[in-house]
Amino acid sequence: MPLSLVRKIVKALIPPIFPMVYRRFRAPRAAYHEWEAVPNGWSELKTNPKITGWNVEDIAEQYEKKWPAFLESITGTGPLGISPESIDPTQQDLLFHNIVMSYAFALGAASHNKDALSMLDWGGGFGHYYHIGKALFPNLQLDYHCKDVPVLIEHGRRLLPQATFYSDDECLKRSYDFVMASTSLHYSEDWRGTLQGLANAATGHVYITRLPITEGPAFVFVQRPYRYGYNSEYISWCLNRKEFLDAAESHGLRLLREVYIGERPQIHGAPAPSDFRGFLFEQRSGSAH
Repeated sequence: MPLSLVRKIVKALIPPIFPMVYRRFRAPRAAYHEWEAVPNGWSELKTNPKITGWNVEDIAEQYEKKWPAFLESITGTGPLGISPESIDPTQQDLLFHNIVMSYAFALGAASHNKDALSMLDWGGGFGHYYHIGKALFPNLQLDYHCKDVPVLIEHGRRLLPQATFYSDDECLKRSYDFVMASTSLHYSEDWRGTLQGLANAATGHVYITRLPITEGPAFVFVQRPYRYGYNSEYISWCLNRKEFLDAAESHGLRLLREVYIGERPQIHGAPAPSDFRGFLFEQRSGSAH
């Protein structure tokens, strides 16, 4: 049968709505850079309606859809290389394994000589770091507190009832042995104020990780995570390393160790190269201040 005839038959059988739907959902993935610097900075948030951040039901639904596979992946004695956002729940990811092992180092330092630990996970989603922490340190009593956007914590409270969830800064009115912000600080326009709040809430260690860092000038960029099934865009900082460390020191945080995460996104239009880093600090005062 001639190829031209096959094409005509296929075209006749497929309803017109299918090509329209395909183009609708394909367009964001094909037309835009996943990572792109925005010269207008945070004013882009007011002018771009596509930037809706993390408080989107689509994101929560995708997280929950992948949740059982993630929990299954951290049982037993195998490698911990499956992300709760993984597109393929059977494929071990060296990057996420590095993220988990870096977290293990930070949690181990914070819980040294302790049987119990209070922890604030700033931007912790459904609380996956609680489950990873229990898998790594099963004998550690973990008093886990998680702050995130309302849509995510609604699911988190149902899936992890033994934890305490917050959708506002009420969590900063008490103190914790260990405060962590993973893939979250850079989403705060006032990152300095957020960092101060986290530092003030810590009596022991503070771990800021998966933070976009550059040696050049700080800049603002947009991420378009459509390939994960998230119908949203995020705006965030890429911070200058020295400015970030100087701010941390001004809030009483002493750097114990910097870790290289391994994420190095190509941010279109960025003024300087960047990568994601982690920083483990110790609160010098030993108490909230």
